[in-house]
Amino acid sequence: MTITLKDYADVLPKELMALADKNKVRECDETAKGHFVAYVDDGKDSYDVVLNFTGNELSTHTCDCKNGHTFCRHKAALLMHIARGKKVKAPVKAKKKENKTEILLDQVEATDLKDWVLNLLRKNKDLELSFIHYFSTIRQLYTPEDVKKLVAEAIKVVLGNRKTAEAIQLKRLTELWTEMLRTVMEQYQANVTDEGSFLNFHTMLEDIISLQYKIETTSNKLSKFVEGLLQRSAEAINNLQIEESWDKAIRYFIRYLIRDQGGFRSHYLVHLNNIAAISEFARKEKITDLLVKQYGNALPESRGNAHTYTKMIFLIVEANDLFSRYYNLFKPIPYDNDYNLKLIQLLIKNHHFEIAEKYCRAQIMSNYKTDYNVIYWEQLKEIYTLTNDEGKLAEILVVLFPFTYDFDDYLIIASRMPEEERKKWRTKMLSRASNASNSRNTAATVFCFRLMDYEKNYKKMIEYIDSHASYSIITPYFEKMILTDKAKLIETMLRKHDDTFWIDIERDKKDDACFPELYTLVEKNYTPQYLKMIIAKEEKDRKYYRLNRFMSYVKEQLEQVV
Repeated sequence: MTITLKDYADVLPKELMALADKNKVRECDETAKGHFVAYVDDGKDSYDVVLNFTGNELSTHTCDCKNGHTFCRHKAALLMHIARGKKVKAPVKAKKKENKTEILLDQVEATDLKDWVLNLLRKNKDLELSFIHYFSTIRQLYTPEDVKKLVAEAIKVVLGNRKTAEAIQLKRLTELWTEMLRTVMEQYQANVTDEGSFLNFHTMLEDIISLQYKIETTSNKLSKFVEGLLQRSAEAINNLQIEESWDKAIRYFIRYLIRDQGGFRSHYLVHLNNIAAISEFARKEKITDLLVKQYGNALPESRGNAHTYTKMIFLIVEANDLFSRYYNLFKPIPYDNDYNLKLIQLLIKNHHFEIAEKYCRAQIMSNYKTDYNVIYWEQLKEIYTLTNDEGKLAEILVVLFPFTYDFDDYLIIASRMPEEERKKWRTKMLSRASNASNSRNTAATVFCFRLMDYEKNYKKMIEYIDSHASYSIITPYFEKMILTDKAKLIETMLRKHDDTFWIDIERDKKDDACFPELYTLVEKNYTPQYLKMIIAKEEKDRKYYRLNRFMSYVKEQLEQVV
């Protein structure tokens, strides 16, 4: 919202100026050019207010009242005090050498200039339209029908009957709208509680947005223009300090959120959420309560974009920390895993375990692919862990394990099985994990190493050292493997290939970080002469052989040994 010393009365809400008039400004000083400081008395309270101007335009402002982040009544009081009591001079411009155009303008006859301008305007309809509205001195009160004509007139001049539009054309159109609709917007900003002003603003938005669906374009000029209009609306509404007035301005958007023919206006929902975001909690709560009440009465499942409507209301409730109040309002959306997962997680967080379990199982039943069930099994695992339901937890861990390869889960499952069943299941899961490891499943690789460590089978662990086993996985068990088969381990490490077909920057960083520790263990158990010998032999015997990253590191370290 642009405020100047000349037109502040057209921009600021009348209610705000009425409240400002009740305040008393004292000790107003212009400490530097355009920098004003003063005390503003509001009843028994007094506040420090600072206004900074660039020319006649207000650039920055502060007040130490609780509403100081908005343009509060105290700032308005100081602004009005300055405007009424101080003649503001336009900044003095430095003289500059006149250019050819300026010289010609001084020399040309007025009638010739008018004829030239008239001819130019006739050839450029958008320029002519802008000229008419810019130099018109009549400030009329518009109706929605007038607004529709203004919007359509600009479209006709710039686009005609085109079905496609380039960015440059939309730029011209939005610039023309800015000029033609300036009074409409200013009247609304000054009277956001007036229904007529809102209907003009609403009509303007409706017709501009409808154009987006009628033309093909790669430009975002129209959506950005609409965002700018809504932002100015949010600023004006946020400046309302009487709750009844603020409530009235908000309810216009609530009333027109739902379309008569079905569906909803998502831009109004975003707008209300943006207003809530810059409001104190009581106002956030009020907006959320109104939206939720309307959502509950709107039969959202029967409307167009019903799922989008649900998700947007859900996000607003969550953002304003009111999920615990409205948790039973939301239901899962078929196949929308992101939304469903967030809903279930919030239910668990708020200890609504039965509902969360019900929703998890409903999604599992409807999924046609097992992989899609994993996220819901994981939520069931958390539910049964928190509720200490060991029986259900064991059941879930059995179906979840082949997807997560969580070793701790493996121990719980195995502990509940008879010995023969446990042996068969162990063999089956290890085989499956080994295959998954070969497909670059890091969790499966970690499981294989942890299981071998648990069973003290370090000879078998050495066999799992391949291109998919990162050095950071190997390092914790390296010393134990040395004690089992020292020669076999270094031979396996020497012949290990790096997984060059699968780039993983984070994995490589972890590997690099563990190289010094791994080298210390190698140096401790193998002589430099032996290491140099086996490295040289391997490079000689294998024509196309290239040392892996760790053995290259070892070779570099050995070259520094005297």
